[in-house]
Amino acid sequence: MLTPLEIIGSFLGLAAGSLAIGIAYGLIASYSLKCMRFLTVSSIKETLLIFSFGYLAYSTGEIAHMSGIICLLTSGVVMAHYGWYNLSP
Repeated sequence: MLTPLEIIGSFLGLAAGSLAIGIAYGLIASYSLKCMRFLTVSSIKETLLIFSFGYLAYSTGEIAHMSGIICLLTSGVVMAHYGWYNLSP
């Protein structure tokens, strides 16, 4: 039987790990959009890249036994904040 402190520690570890994975993939996606300008020529390529990084964040979170939903949400928020200015007009 788990004590309340172990449950809280497990929850905080899960939350921190999920946030770290989401932030990492969001920053990688934003940096990719900034440096690889050939990907931002077409809006279809941009959309595919954003969906791919979101799915990668979700899959990595699930494989690591973290919350894939939190990874995906965090990745999306980071990409929206930092990647918005690097998309084609």
